[in-house]
Amino acid sequence: MALTQVAILIIVVAAVASWLNLESCQQTPGCARSVILWVLGISIPVVVLVAWLWGRWYANKTLVITNQLERDYNRQVGLVEFQRQRNQIVMQYLADGVLLLNKKGEIRLINRAASEIFDIPQAKAIGQPFSSVAWNHALIDLWQACRQQEEEQRATVELDRQNKFLEAIFKPIQPQEGVSYLVVLQDLTRIRRLESIRRDFISNVSHELLTPIASVRAVVETLEDGALDNREVALKFLGRAADEVDSMTQLVNELLTLTRIESGVTEFKFSPTAVSELILRPVERFGEQASRKEIELSVEVAPDLPMIPADCDQIWQVVRNFLHNAIKHTPRSGQVKISASKKKKEIIFAIEDTGVGIHPEDLPRIFERFYKADRSRNRGAVSGTGLGLAIAKHIVLAHNGRIWAESSLGKGSTFYFSLPINN
Repeated sequence: MALTQVAILIIVVAAVASWLNLESCQQTPGCARSVILWVLGISIPVVVLVAWLWGRWYANKTLVITNQLERDYNRQVGLVEFQRQRNQIVMQYLADGVLLLNKKGEIRLINRAASEIFDIPQAKAIGQPFSSVAWNHALIDLWQACRQQEEEQRATVELDRQNKFLEAIFKPIQPQEGVSYLVVLQDLTRIRRLESIRRDFISNVSHELLTPIASVRAVVETLEDGALDNREVALKFLGRAADEVDSMTQLVNELLTLTRIESGVTEFKFSPTAVSELILRPVERFGEQASRKEIELSVEVAPDLPMIPADCDQIWQVVRNFLHNAIKHTPRSGQVKISASKKKKEIIFAIEDTGVGIHPEDLPRIFERFYKADRSRNRGAVSGTGLGLAIAKHIVLAHNGRIWAESSLGKGSTFYFSLPINN
């Protein structure tokens, strides 16, 4: 702008000088024309120079503004793209199934969870009618109701093919880019299973407690009816009542133990321990019980086994549980052997018996709480609470170990658990 002002000043000075020259040379022929040509000769280059400089300045300024606008535009486009990609990633990895449908019910968008629910690739589902993808009459009825009433529809739907439970939500939305309906499918299968486990747990506990309670009540009624007068009979019935009370006490104690372990309340105290120490004390405890059934109880520990980090009290409970089951389900004059050996970076414990064995259908479930393999092992034997193996499993897993079993009907069973050498 300063150059413009200078140019104007030059032109004004030239014009004034020309005017003065014109005044002084009015009587001279040709003088006026010379002055005018002189003024034009000075003014035109100045005007051209100023115009060129101004045009260059304006072009630079326009370029700066254009570049700034381009940067702002690219930044906004980048933010929009980032938001789009983020929303797409979030939708793809949502645990709930999400679909967007147009007015005709054709799928415009489907995330990974929904494609897994309907067992169809995402690319193949796009453009397909929802009714041909859903293949479930309850879901299709909900979609039809949502389209006809233009109101949100929701219901719990069971998928028979996959044994899944879904909370289905169909919601009309403002039409935008060909999308008119939102479908959300929440998988309730795990919640339903947890509810089923809770119901089974309460049912099992109630059953396990009602049986001894009914026995104690029967004993009390028998004593009230006159058996109390006969000391020998009374003592017999009182002994039976004491056994039932012991059963209830064992059940309650095992429930408390299992609950504390599962909830993380139980603190495991690990210390370097000799492998033989984890075996010999439980064996001594069950030695007399094995002798009464004339069962040969043997121990085989590999030499030079390293010390391992373990909570002795907890591992003793695991070994006692396995030994108790082995002796209980092994017929008279049978054999029970407990062994320990090193394999790679862990110590393998094995409790082997020559008992009745476990049915193949029961074997995968024996470590579930309250599960009892009644087909073979409990035939003619005193039934337990069904919690011992579940407790053993949690204790071994807390030691970062493994637990499993092998069995053949009529030939016996072997229960294994491993403990890492370095926890």
